[in-house]
Amino acid sequence: MDRIEQVMYKDMENQDNFTRNQYDGQYILCNECDLVVEVPRITNQHNALCPRCNNRLVSYRQQTNQLALVYAVCALMMFILASAFYMVNIRIIGSITNMDLFLIPKMLIHDDYTSLAFLFITFVLVLPVITLIILIILCCHESLPKWLKTNLLISLERLQNWCMAEIFLAGLIVSFVKLISYGDIGINLSFIPFCLFALMQIKALSLFSARQVWQSISPTIHINTPFVAGKSGISQNIRSCHCCHAILPINKTVCPRCQMKGTARYKDSIQWTMALLLTSTILYIPANVYPIMATLFVGSLSGSTVLDGVSYMWQSGDYPVAAVIFIASIIIPIFKIMALCWLCYYAIYRSKPTEKASAKMNKIYNVVEFIGRWSMIDIFVVSVTATLVNNGEMIAVYPAKGAVYFAIVVIITMIASHKYDPRLIWDKVKNNE
Repeated sequence: MDRIEQVMYKDMENQDNFTRNQYDGQYILCNECDLVVEVPRITNQHNALCPRCNNRLVSYRQQTNQLALVYAVCALMMFILASAFYMVNIRIIGSITNMDLFLIPKMLIHDDYTSLAFLFITFVLVLPVITLIILIILCCHESLPKWLKTNLLISLERLQNWCMAEIFLAGLIVSFVKLISYGDIGINLSFIPFCLFALMQIKALSLFSARQVWQSISPTIHINTPFVAGKSGISQNIRSCHCCHAILPINKTVCPRCQMKGTARYKDSIQWTMALLLTSTILYIPANVYPIMATLFVGSLSGSTVLDGVSYMWQSGDYPVAAVIFIASIIIPIFKIMALCWLCYYAIYRSKPTEKASAKMNKIYNVVEFIGRWSMIDIFVVSVTATLVNNGEMIAVYPAKGAVYFAIVVIITMIASHKYDPRLIWDKVKNNE
């Protein structure tokens, strides 16, 4: 029990926190393993971790939201610069094609792949900018009405996981190797600003402290029953709000701070996860059977699947790129589906799990959450290649319907991982109750 009641600390440089000189201790309910932890005072640039699942509970850094504001403003400035000029160009048989950010969806729509254009506009252009604007508003206007703060925080929480500017950047770099076989690649003025935009956006979101803003809305919610550190919340008839992470009585379905409805565990979490996994498994077959990209060369049209692309890169000697595409497009989707199925099985059928085994399963869940978006890299490679390689009837590249199926698989598996409740992994652990 002594081990459970202690909180581990780790020096850190970039995490969310409060703006006081120290974070005063309080009880926190871990949102991954449901353990009640009494967190003592935390000094500047320190992090408190859950002693059971190693999840970050709270961290402290002075003026973190001011730093997040600076990075967010700089990121928006870089986005404006990246949008104003061409990003890359390619010379094919004496013809030069210049590409900017808006040419990609334009060409996808021209090729009758409006769905891929919509995904690009949403994940790469719109959502990153919206999240930065929300972050700036929250950091600049402390006197905002509570209802507006609440809605902005909820929107930020829901949208930030779908921002994929950095994934598009990785796909753009990978596509350079693929495009070398078609012609000479050149980097234009917008490339560096977009790189800075993607990196600064990540930095701004990592620095922003949503907890600080939630505390300004309502610092604490009074509960008469005293908490016992080292025991699960569900055993003490308390739950954590899935939105603002306030501790609530287990029978209170509406959080008084954020007004979001919820229960002790995500409703029908296993059923939703398994249904989405079944759907993604079915769609994964056409995603790999149908061509993901079609190439027109001197009037002859040929299609290539994901595996064809990996094989081509490998045979061309581009081993690192082949490995990246193989891992992102083949290994990660299969791993996500199998891992989430295993997590569902563990939560339902493992009768007497140990704390050590549950900790391993929790790590698997965290890996699935982290890597899920990166499978979109192949879709972005196809989009960039189809935009730049378009030299009439001589040579041209087009997206194929396999790309649509593959994008749907990635999105569905991401939703499945969000629907899974990791606290189910720990509900049957009795060692420390």
